[in-house]
Amino acid sequence: MNLSGVDSLNMQPINNELQMLLKDVQTIQDSFCKSNRIYGYCYLKEYGVVTDITGRENEKTFLKEHFSEDKRTELIAMFSDGNLENVITQQMDSEYLLLQGIAIRGEHGELIGVWVMMVILSNRLSLDLKLPENIMARTSEGLDEIVLFVQSLTEVFIRERSRCINLKSNLDEVEVSERKLESILQRNTVMTEILKNLESEDDFTGTVESILKMASSYLDISESCLFRINPEDDTVDMVAEWTKKSEFRIMNRFTRVRKEQLPFITGRPFTISADAMIPDDFMNFFGKYGIQAGVFLPITVNDRLGMYLGFVQMDIPRKWDIEEVKFLNDVRKVVQSILSRRITRNSLASSYTTIEAILENSGCGIAVLDMANQRFLYTNETFKEMLYEDSDRYDLDGLLLHTAEFPQDRLEYYAVHEKKWFEVSFGGITWIDGRGVRLCTLYDITDSKNYQKRIEHQASVDYMTGLLNRKRFEADLASELRSIKRYKSSGAVIYMDLDDFKNINEGLGHEKGDLLLQEVASGLERIAGIRINTYRIGGDEFALLLPQDKLGELSSILGKLQNLFDSTWNLEGKEYYCTMSAGVVLFPADGDDANVLLRRADYALRHAKVSGKNRVEFYSDESSEDSIKRLDMERALRKAVDEGCREFEVYYQPMVDTNKPGYPCCGAEALIRWKSETLGFVMPSDFIPLAEYLGLIVPIGEYVLYQAAERCKYWNDYGHPEYTINVNLSVVQLMQEEIIDTVNKVLNVTGLNPNNLTLEVTEGMAVQDFDNMQHTLEKLRKTGIKVALDDFGTGYSSLSYIRNLPLDSIKIDKTFINDVGEDEFSNVFVETVSKLADTINVDVVVEGVEVQEQADALSNMNVDVIQGYLYDKPLSKEEFERKYLI
Repeated sequence: MNLSGVDSLNMQPINNELQMLLKDVQTIQDSFCKSNRIYGYCYLKEYGVVTDITGRENEKTFLKEHFSEDKRTELIAMFSDGNLENVITQQMDSEYLLLQGIAIRGEHGELIGVWVMMVILSNRLSLDLKLPENIMARTSEGLDEIVLFVQSLTEVFIRERSRCINLKSNLDEVEVSERKLESILQRNTVMTEILKNLESEDDFTGTVESILKMASSYLDISESCLFRINPEDDTVDMVAEWTKKSEFRIMNRFTRVRKEQLPFITGRPFTISADAMIPDDFMNFFGKYGIQAGVFLPITVNDRLGMYLGFVQMDIPRKWDIEEVKFLNDVRKVVQSILSRRITRNSLASSYTTIEAILENSGCGIAVLDMANQRFLYTNETFKEMLYEDSDRYDLDGLLLHTAEFPQDRLEYYAVHEKKWFEVSFGGITWIDGRGVRLCTLYDITDSKNYQKRIEHQASVDYMTGLLNRKRFEADLASELRSIKRYKSSGAVIYMDLDDFKNINEGLGHEKGDLLLQEVASGLERIAGIRINTYRIGGDEFALLLPQDKLGELSSILGKLQNLFDSTWNLEGKEYYCTMSAGVVLFPADGDDANVLLRRADYALRHAKVSGKNRVEFYSDESSEDSIKRLDMERALRKAVDEGCREFEVYYQPMVDTNKPGYPCCGAEALIRWKSETLGFVMPSDFIPLAEYLGLIVPIGEYVLYQAAERCKYWNDYGHPEYTINVNLSVVQLMQEEIIDTVNKVLNVTGLNPNNLTLEVTEGMAVQDFDNMQHTLEKLRKTGIKVALDDFGTGYSSLSYIRNLPLDSIKIDKTFINDVGEDEFSNVFVETVSKLADTINVDVVVEGVEVQEQADALSNMNVDVIQGYLYDKPLSKEEFERKYLI
């Protein structure tokens, strides 16, 4: 049935699991309604009406006649996401009838549904009005307590529902992890078989065809081949081929083919998927031979381009993923090594170096054991770094060396002291000197084996200060606003934050910053007493909510606040000064909507800051004048984002590699530009802080990240696999729980190699919330991307931060480059940072190099990458590709 009047044609069907749950909800509802002598039902946004009205048929008939469907539909429509209103009451045509809606919201405030309550008030019935038999009526006394009980019960229900969903999600993650592990083990088995061909004595062509068969069968590739370039006449022959079906064979058509007819013969690797942008020369080549997608990898002969491996899909369109391309590159390394070994067959050292280069880049722990003499012949760096505890290392070594035969070629090993799990695989190969040896490979599978459930409980109390938190503030403010409408009362909000708290938090460290916040919270509680609620909104922002009976004390409370901050703060025996600024709004005088009040309180607070700090400002129209321009920009910015960010354009400033001759381009930094239809060109320094404040930086940042990754993938596919892209992350983006999923989504959609993406975070961001920053950056780097610390030298961070942060590069701020070569401090600063970077094994990048004298001064300072107007300005994608995609 559809008693709410809301159209249910587009509602989702209810599955069996939900049906069972709703039966319990119906039972609870019936019992609750009868005991409190009210009527009600439940409406869910996704499914429509899911419970029946409690009562007999004559009761339901009465309710339908007196509580019209239009009224109930209108009530439900009043609720929406983002609205702080959780209880809405509507008076019906008859004064003894009361219609109430109670919002059902998720953990993040999103609307899930509405409890619709219909109440017949017995104390408002006229003496001559008689109700039908069995109709339940009650007095208005205690209705607020019933509403609070329903809200509490609903919150428990939503929390348990979320817990179940999170549990299922976690179980799904384990399943994905296990499938990924299985895939890794399968790939390892295939690669182990391919590696055995290093010692093959068959002819080179036969060996390569065997490798092509194993690799192509594993990845289900329809055709793979080896091309040889004939330097004497610039022609190309196909010298080895494997095909899944005989009709795919094209070797007989590749004899003395002119090199210019094959667009991939450039010395660079090409990865071309069926859905990629394909240039005309490749389109013609693919069409001629019936190719849908292809990977072409160069092989050198005596340090010159001599051959190409080709892996092509003939039967169906194909999109190459990163793991497939990595695997094929490993195959190329094996073929290259076999060729090099054949050329230098009599050089044992050369053979060992070649094998070592392959094994060091294999991505797993590898050990080669001489079982006859009970000793290790070789271990790669990954194997050495897998265990640090001596007892665990001794135990593992004994397992590998002192067990002559294993009942199976794969087993699991648990390191007791480090609490790690490993998958160990075994195989026999011939070593470079002809001995039979054991090849062991190790993979860390700890995450899959030690999976643990984590449930976070969102309480209403701030864990650090003991004050109420923002969620509770929003709920209490909404309750006060409901009261002023009902009882014609008033109140006030004092919205404040600490002046220059960043200097203490960053200069003295987070521990003293946290201690200051705790001291401030204690002082605020003493001022507020037991009748005024005090809240920590977030960071160094606090709020006091004054109800009607405390409004007369507003001036006294503000005076006490200023006195509190006139004194020094004792932090572990030392005295520090820290003042505050505050904005005050009165309700309903300054508004009766929570969002409006908070915005106006923020206007007043910002006006206090601009006026010199350490002061209190009441909201007025004058204090919001400076906000008018910002509101215009806000509207234009929201419109630009709503329309898909089409007004934004990504520019690319080239970065050059100083470690290579001629300082060639090695990639670019992505920079956003905004040309608004209404405001014209807006500087990034003007709109980016506003976008961060409004939360719009998240879709804008995702747009920039996707555009930059897509272009870099294009550059990588067409001859420049070394090109990387740098993208700036704002603090708002980095604090988003979804940032890891966003980065993974962009990488999956574009197909960009994670190693070619660098995310830049500013030094100021890194010290604001170091622990959270460190955790997030570590998770990001696990995806394979790189992290750069931008604007280094402009903040207050200590050297311990950069030692402990998971970084790949440090970008020295432009202010230190302006006078480099002329100013001794700038010279020493750059040299010191370079030495520090070497110590912690990260690269040094400098930006803002504009004249040759600066570049000359930097040439002896061990700088790895440079960007600046001396080399090029930020370019549109078309300009960049005309100049650098050669």
